[in-house]
Amino acid sequence: MNIIDRENAILASFLYSDDMGTDKTQAFILDDVVFTSSYRRATANKINDETKGDKMYGYLSITLEGHTEGTIYEQDWIDILAQTPMPFNVINKVYDDLVVEHKSRIIKAFV
Repeated sequence: MNIIDRENAILASFLYSDDMGTDKTQAFILDDVVFTSSYRRATANKINDETKGDKMYGYLSITLEGHTEGTIYEQDWIDILAQTPMPFNVINKVYDDLVVEHKSRIIKAFV
């Protein structure tokens, strides 16, 4: 799975968590800097806002779709929705790997 697919899978897992019956007590805050596009960073921030609130990810998904439809980010949105969502305990591991990769990219930039 490439980095973009993993990022999309993380976001999709939050957005589909209501549909999957996922235990939302395992939801966690995403550090937006690990995402490689401005759209995915913005989506992560919206997810964080919802995680800090009432965790109505299904409603957030509908809202994001409405705001994205017809914009230059529509394909990015479709790519997120096309990923298979996973439980938070799995996604947490995928996310941790992204954080490590992000730190590695920063270190390489200074070497």
